[in-house]
Amino acid sequence: MVRVLLIEDNPADAHLIREYLREAGMHGFEMMHAVTLAAGRELIRREQPDVILLDLQLPDSFGLETFESLHEAFPAYPVIVLTGAADADDLGNWAVERGAQDFLEKGILSAQLLQKAISYAVRRQQMLRRLDQAQQMARVASWELDLHTNQLESSPQLGTLFGSDARFTTLADYIGALHPEDQAAVAQAIRESCEHGTRCEIDHRIVTKEGKEKYIALKAMAETDAQGRPVRLISTVQDITERKEIERLVREKAIALKQLEFRQEFLAKTSHEIRTPLNPILLFTGMLLRTPLSDEQRMYLNIIKTAGDTLLAVVNDILDLSKIEAGKIDFHRQNFSLQQVFDSIRNMVDFYVKEKALKLIFEIAPNVPQRLIGDTVRLTQILLNLLGNAIKFTIKGYICVSARVRSMENGQAVVEFSVKDTGIGIAQDKLKLIFDSFQQLDPDLTRRYGGVGLGLTIVRQLVQLQGGNISVESEPGMGSTFTFDLTMEVGEDDRRQPIDAVEVDPARIRGLQVLMVEDSPINQVVMVQLLKSWGIEIAVANNGREGLDMVRERGYHLILMDLQMPEMDGYEATRQIRRLDGPAGQLPIIALTADAFSASAEECFQIGMNDYISKPVDPGLLYEKILTYLPADFVPGSPEPAPAPVLNGQNSHPVSLENGAPMSQFRYINLDYLHEISNGDTGIIRKTIDKFLETTPEMLDTLDRHLASASYSDLGKAAHKLKSSVAFLGIESIRETIIRIESISKTPDDPAPLAGLVATVRSTVEQAYGELRAALRTL
Repeated sequence: MVRVLLIEDNPADAHLIREYLREAGMHGFEMMHAVTLAAGRELIRREQPDVILLDLQLPDSFGLETFESLHEAFPAYPVIVLTGAADADDLGNWAVERGAQDFLEKGILSAQLLQKAISYAVRRQQMLRRLDQAQQMARVASWELDLHTNQLESSPQLGTLFGSDARFTTLADYIGALHPEDQAAVAQAIRESCEHGTRCEIDHRIVTKEGKEKYIALKAMAETDAQGRPVRLISTVQDITERKEIERLVREKAIALKQLEFRQEFLAKTSHEIRTPLNPILLFTGMLLRTPLSDEQRMYLNIIKTAGDTLLAVVNDILDLSKIEAGKIDFHRQNFSLQQVFDSIRNMVDFYVKEKALKLIFEIAPNVPQRLIGDTVRLTQILLNLLGNAIKFTIKGYICVSARVRSMENGQAVVEFSVKDTGIGIAQDKLKLIFDSFQQLDPDLTRRYGGVGLGLTIVRQLVQLQGGNISVESEPGMGSTFTFDLTMEVGEDDRRQPIDAVEVDPARIRGLQVLMVEDSPINQVVMVQLLKSWGIEIAVANNGREGLDMVRERGYHLILMDLQMPEMDGYEATRQIRRLDGPAGQLPIIALTADAFSASAEECFQIGMNDYISKPVDPGLLYEKILTYLPADFVPGSPEPAPAPVLNGQNSHPVSLENGAPMSQFRYINLDYLHEISNGDTGIIRKTIDKFLETTPEMLDTLDRHLASASYSDLGKAAHKLKSSVAFLGIESIRETIIRIESISKTPDDPAPLAGLVATVRSTVEQAYGELRAALRTL
């Protein structure tokens, strides 16, 4: 039984290390866990573990001092340092130089490396204890050889060392007891020492009578007479088997690390070389399929697209697994709606489900909070993998994706997800292999359905890295049910709601001169109409550079500043404005951002903005913020405002068609927000829809162009611009999809999913066109 103490405050890392120990086959281990250094010290005193795994960044201790204080208090315990810092090698080497047993980088940690490190630590500790005992008892074997008589006298321990009680009387006896492959080299070394009177040091092997191989370190020196002639050879021998074993483990660890690095580099380079030409092939194939074609041309293009999609899926799976094993997967916290995630996933798989005439069901239990905090990108990836398998192996029937809260405590919800299908099912003896890498349950299935057996491995790793568990229940011919759980925080419901008891009083802000710096035509139309209805004099700049020039040319009372714009973004424009002399440099600036949960607010304040508000704008909140930053000497005046919307909910109702059906019954669009912000003015609603229909096709083409040219930074900016536009028209089903495009584009280590995501956005927006045109006919 190996007793391991892990001092680690990250639950996901702790869970992963426990799973690695199990995966490595270390069933005879007991893992104790502490989340602070103080708690770890108490466990060491009470439980006396065999080895300690120590994270350097803890709630009550940070960095190098963490190891120093622990080692000073418990110098006899082997400590393996865990570090995920950018300078992991420097930290690790520093710790080893000061007494740490070893160090492991979290980024490249695996079951194999963890097992070797712990085994090395335990064996080394055992060796040190035995060595200490040997020193205390003077258990050193020795022999002396009379060079005149060739007689050899040995200590009693020599026979014990060789596993025999026999005594050696000649040098030939000793040489004959060595490993056959080492006898000649040892005899030669001893002969040279005797002839020249030099020191002899050589390691060799012996084979005991039980057949066990040992390593021996032999040290000998010749004694000479008065004339300097060698007369006696004195030797000591020491069992160094454990040292050799440690050296072997160190070499194996180095080789394993090198192989892992080589494998990751190879996979990354290979996948990049494959995907670089493959992405434009698939993109332009899709674009060709949307043009007039003959039946034969369409058939050939569909074959090309199917083959390309299959190849891309294989490359993506291999790269995903490589990134997970290398610890390069980052998890992000987002406040999100599970319903919106499900809607986005439905759009992504809708074509494939309809192609097989399957029924796809999404169910969210009533006890699931409206908002959760977690990584929507990874959740979507997990569900898409499971759904992809379900669609692949289901011939007829249905697939059901469901979510429920299994338990909730202290603002933490354990959400259980399941994907159930009526497919071919899995045999009981195959279930234990289902999550293993490169496992296909039946060669015939591989030929019929394709794949390399990595999808479920990736799913398991992504679930476990977030502290969750995954399981499967299945029966051949009866379908399968995959179930996994994730612990998430309950998020705040950020959906725009009327502000109680807040009414806009145009008399208080009439004549206020506002500069809006915004590049989105849709945002410009909506915001200009809203602010004009309040009697505000509004000027518009299309980017930060125009806005900076307009501030220099004339005075304003307030600036509304978008963040993501071409030529000069809102961040740089604000920095430049704050450098201006006089009142212009002190103008109140309110940021307009579509990144409500991306921590952009902190950056806004750091560069000198006064406040921020998320898009689509809540009119009541915007009105309150404008009042907050009214100049002290401002005197309301003309122009007369148009009738202002009442924001206490009294006149808030959905837009209706001529037949009385609510606009919200459309599948893709919802104009309730546009109706409320325009106070039901159909002229404003029509103008906004017209502008969307006019400008959005170019936005979609821009996404395609940036994707085809691998201009990922520009792709992310174009997606961000589109995100606020679709929000005004209530096209919420692709919100999470656009967020994924932005996220991947920021750090495009794995840009492969972008082609499918961009295609989903285009398909959804184009479907929305039809509904918007239908709405125009009824307004």
